[in-house]
Amino acid sequence: MTDSSNRNDAGKPKLAIALLLFTVFLGAVLLFSMEPLVGRLLTPYFGGAAHVWLVCLMFFQAMLFLGYLYAHLLVRKLGAWHLLFLLIPLISLPLRIGAIANPGTPLLAVLVTLVFYVALPFVALSTTAVVAQTWLTNSQVGRNREPYTLYAASNAGSLLALLGYAFLIEPLSGLRVQSLVWSGAYIVYVLFVLLTWLKIRPDKEYRKPTETTSERVTPKPLMHSVYLPWILLSALPSAFLMATTNYLTLEVGSFPFVWVIPLALYLGSFIVTFRTHGGVPRFLKLFWLELLIAAFALYLLGLGMWPVLLCQLCIFFAICIVAHGTLYELRPPGSYLTHFYLSSAFGGWIGGAFVTLVAPHVFRGLFEYPLTLILFAALFWWQRDKAFTNFWPDASRFAAWSRMLLIGILVFPIGVWFTSSVTKSTKFRHRNFYGTYRIVDQSLEKSSMVVRQLIHGSTLHGSQFLDPSMRLEPTAYYYRGGPMSEVYELLPSPRRMAVIGLGAGTISTYTQKGDLLVYYEIDPDNEKIAREWFTYLKECKGNIRLIEGDGRLSMQARKADKMKYDIITIDAFTGDGIPTHLLTREAISVYLDRLGEDGIILFHISNRYYDLRPVLKSTASSLGLFGAMNDPGKQSKANSQYVDGQWVALAVDSTRLRPLIDRGWTALGNGDGLKDMAPWTDDYINVLGTCRIRDKLF
Repeated sequence: MTDSSNRNDAGKPKLAIALLLFTVFLGAVLLFSMEPLVGRLLTPYFGGAAHVWLVCLMFFQAMLFLGYLYAHLLVRKLGAWHLLFLLIPLISLPLRIGAIANPGTPLLAVLVTLVFYVALPFVALSTTAVVAQTWLTNSQVGRNREPYTLYAASNAGSLLALLGYAFLIEPLSGLRVQSLVWSGAYIVYVLFVLLTWLKIRPDKEYRKPTETTSERVTPKPLMHSVYLPWILLSALPSAFLMATTNYLTLEVGSFPFVWVIPLALYLGSFIVTFRTHGGVPRFLKLFWLELLIAAFALYLLGLGMWPVLLCQLCIFFAICIVAHGTLYELRPPGSYLTHFYLSSAFGGWIGGAFVTLVAPHVFRGLFEYPLTLILFAALFWWQRDKAFTNFWPDASRFAAWSRMLLIGILVFPIGVWFTSSVTKSTKFRHRNFYGTYRIVDQSLEKSSMVVRQLIHGSTLHGSQFLDPSMRLEPTAYYYRGGPMSEVYELLPSPRRMAVIGLGAGTISTYTQKGDLLVYYEIDPDNEKIAREWFTYLKECKGNIRLIEGDGRLSMQARKADKMKYDIITIDAFTGDGIPTHLLTREAISVYLDRLGEDGIILFHISNRYYDLRPVLKSTASSLGLFGAMNDPGKQSKANSQYVDGQWVALAVDSTRLRPLIDRGWTALGNGDGLKDMAPWTDDYINVLGTCRIRDKLF
């Protein structure tokens, strides 16, 4: 009987720890699956601009800080009453967003919506890891156990949630199902917290001295100087996360598949470092300087191709490991863990707020990225390991020269960038919440002509010859005789045309006297830039109107305007990003509502990262529309300033597209060579299915 009782007692701690680990894991899964889900729920109301997600990230960091503050101040005092706090978010379930569609995506409106619909469940879930570690530290079960291992379990759940959302949840389910499942899982989570409390039974009396627990009862007070490294080692990785996310979303697109990748790597660095015998791997303690130089070089060269993007993400991950590993090595005893996490959360919020709120007003480019790298260098030098400073005195001649060669190789692209930039004259820089603009005058090779370019992020968004005789000659994707020109020629003047996306205003060169061209442009600063630095709008032969705000939401909000367009052109891609909410069945229905009887909807979908033709094919087919796509290989002008790109035209009547097919366009349907995909809707979007690298890998 005694042996049986002893075995049962021995099994209780294992069961209690297992329950605690699962509860922390489940809470993290819910917390971080909530983030991309909320971002998707916001899109129909505020559009798909990159800054909407950055505002979300900053908001989540602020709520995480509030959750840690609650845990620091109240969790020991409340005891079991904490369970009632977890019941309050039930009033917000099922998880949903309700707001008035606002084409201008004002920052304050996004924040108010998040506070009203998201704050309660997010704050409640953000307390999980710290509360669990506090319970463990104050329990008999947690005697002689390292509480920080629970933080690794929390980050493992977070990582699984983010990757699961991008690769499984979003491709396989719609928002309504996601919301209902998430809400049900939250109720299960509350039940497991209750069960964990009953099993752990955190007991303050246990804190009294029993044998050799003097450190637990009377811990040494913390010096104020320890808080600064904690805050900085949290603030800089957070700022780097936001800067990297901003960099990626402006170039690749703003949607969960892109959002979660840097965030998952950021959390993955906690898993690697916050574990027993964790910290910074020796290799990274030696070579953090090379990592920072490589990150700077890749930043200057730009993304451009998948391999460069992947290298940049790998370096981002390694830098986060150095920062978070150093943070782990500076961790305090368990009695001060709430101080530690509160400082870390505060630093994380400061870093995120700086990039989201301050940087767009202070910098004229994405300069927070290189600035963060410079600050990392100073911080890592301050907290450097002896292995770093002892390398050069102790290294052999071969090792020293090899490392110098490596640094030279990494510095070389930086020199190339500065050399190439000499041939370009940057006339203007501008930065706002929608990205960065540069006006660059570039001389053409083997020619005396100069072309003025509008560069948004790292992608060309319009150009114009400065020679007065060539100023109204459309360039790039819009050249006369190109695919877009072939579509516009089908519609005789006078025409009513709508274009979502202004750029430099190149499409206005296709207007004739009596034509009306309405631009829908989300960035209010873009019109000023187009008018000041280019002459397309000023010299337009037709009438020009510009409507500020997200294109789809603006059209949707102006239902009282009964004007029908003969052609609607969707040319709103930021870099190579996909504004997914402009490609759904609901979005195309909005365009159809504003389209004339014989009108055409024209999509410009030139893209390095995604093939959107199958999506447009399936979505258009679900609405009974006919489509045709051009063949970019049949470029008719051998000039670097003229590019065919990828275009898809949709119409209600198939005969409207017959002239295009006669010119070599391919009708969408059987035999078009496109893979089958489910239509995109506001409820269901599968970006992963359009990814070009996915086809190469699988």
